[in-house]
Amino acid sequence: MYQTLLYYKIVKIKYPESEMKKHLEVCKALQLKGRILMSKDGINGNVGGLPASIALYRAYMDAHETFKDIDFKQHDTDIMPFPKLSIKVRDEIITTEAAQDIDWNNRGRYVDRDTFHEWLKSGEEMVIIDMRNDYEWAIGHFKDAVKPPVKYFREIKDTMDYYEQFKDKKIVMYCTGGIRCEPATALFVKYGFDKKNVYHLEGGIVKYAEKYGNEGFFEGKCFTFDDRIAIAVNTSDTAVVLGNCEICGVNTDDYRNCLNRHCNKLFIGCDACMEKMENTCKQECQDIIQSEENMRSPRANTKVLHRNK
Repeated sequence: MYQTLLYYKIVKIKYPESEMKKHLEVCKALQLKGRILMSKDGINGNVGGLPASIALYRAYMDAHETFKDIDFKQHDTDIMPFPKLSIKVRDEIITTEAAQDIDWNNRGRYVDRDTFHEWLKSGEEMVIIDMRNDYEWAIGHFKDAVKPPVKYFREIKDTMDYYEQFKDKKIVMYCTGGIRCEPATALFVKYGFDKKNVYHLEGGIVKYAEKYGNEGFFEGKCFTFDDRIAIAVNTSDTAVVLGNCEICGVNTDDYRNCLNRHCNKLFIGCDACMEKMENTCKQECQDIIQSEENMRSPRANTKVLHRNK
């Protein structure tokens, strides 16, 4: 068995390059894999390893003056979900393409999972906004949540006009673990939204699902940025499947990567279409795969020799 940690912390890091090197040594010694980003504004991590290594890593972070008090989201998994370890220093720990407009000291308000759940149960008047990428939304989201008109979260600044329609309403944003909502609420406040009406779900989908997975208001699966692809939120017989095969339209939430290495598109595909299309996303890709297979076949590579008579 392995365990994963999803976490972040908005905190000033004076020397991120130096901190990155120390962190790399620790993670290598513990044989952890995953992705960690650092910047002068904080840290954003998603790592996996053996339970003993995860426990030691958490102890290291809890004892660290800068990284203590992080709210870790920890989960058990049957597989090591990361192929390698990557720790980098970036300008942003979550890409917004609007770094100059974000005041980390002037963000929205947190709403804890219990309060949010009660709001949902009681029919509280609010606008729930999904701050994830469109392919994450496709297989799972909160009931009645708004899907912004973007493909990627990083396009948020370009669509601020769209959100004007919600300016006088209570807004609750959510994402996987909470980090995307941090800069998002800051942007909303900068663009004139009343700070007291701009909320984000503390701990995101992951924290909510830990307590309310089977009886909550999240429908479908939660997309993960690792080899698991997605995890079930509701594991009971009341679970619903969101998403549709991009080839035939049948209801399914299975993500695939196109077998054509020149394409490698992430798409939703049902088992029947995958068998028919040889794990490719479209006819053009299937033709390329078949052509490459023909080129590799022994018969295709056989040379016919003509002897002189």
